Amino acid sequence: MALRERDIPRFFAQSVGKNVEQSIPLSTHSYFRIGGNADYFFTASSSSDLLKAVHFAIDRSLPYYVIGGGTNLLFDDRGFRGLIIKNSTRGIKRKEEEHIEVLSGTALEELIHFCSEEDLSGLEFLAGIPGSVGGAVYGNAGAFNREIGSSLKEAVLLRREGDRITVSRDYFSFGYRYSALRRTHEILLKATFALRKGNREEIKARIEKFREKREKRHPPMNVACAGSYFKNPIIPDGKKVPAAQLLDNIGAKDLKIGGAEVFSGHANFIINAGSATAKDVLELADALKKRVKKKFNVELEEEVIYLPAEPS
Repeated sequence: MALRERDIPRFFAQSVGKNVEQSIPLSTHSYFRIGGNADYFFTASSSSDLLKAVHFAIDRSLPYYVIGGGTNLLFDDRGFRGLIIKNSTRGIKRKEEEHIEVLSGTALEELIHFCSEEDLSGLEFLAGIPGSVGGAVYGNAGAFNREIGSSLKEAVLLRREGDRITVSRDYFSFGYRYSALRRTHEILLKATFALRKGNREEIKARIEKFREKREKRHPPMNVACAGSYFKNPIIPDGKKVPAAQLLDNIGAKDLKIGGAEVFSGHANFIINAGSATAKDVLELADALKKRVKKKFNVELEEEVIYLPAEPS
């Protein structure tokens, strides 16, 4: 049942048991620091909160979108006409000797710290990657030829219809920066990872090695950026090449539009130099894609997700 706009806060409080915020700037929830106001914003600190908020939106035909840490995400300059639900459900527990169960709002840094303290190896490559477990599984996050999907054993999902299902790894059809969640738009509630026992000091040493490698190549954390903007493409001869290599060859580092520019240290990062709008970022990304297409006949595909104000 659709509600009048003025009635939404009251009915949300009755249904969820907590208040919803109104007219919240999404720039404060984005690593890009870009985005207009969301009509409604709710932070879910438990799986119960998350489920209730999603069910409320579904039952009232209210557009909604669930976010995690705000990485790999570009919000519209006009904000969002509906409800943004921030998934802050955090928690990790050891399920079996070499298995851990993780709530989807848990930060990746928290996950790898837990693993190192528990002498569990397999996820060290995630060191330095911002964001949450939910977002990482959604996009099959990875680095240094490793991906989070390879360690996932099973997961609990919230379907678009509002019911929960437990699925195995095969359900996700993991690929390069891809999981089936990109297609189904189901929400990860919790995931179980199969790891292996290791030596704590060796695990910590690998974590630091991966972190140092990332810090040498990526923008500093104080730079407004949503991570690698494009996926590494497959060129016509069938080989995968770094998007940065193609972008370097078309002079990407010299390009800027408005407040958006290409990071001088790595061509596959678009940064907000201080006053960028989503329009600036989208236009710059489009210009980069066109130059790569013209010179190499290669179509670049965005890794960063753009969320329009009025989703279809």
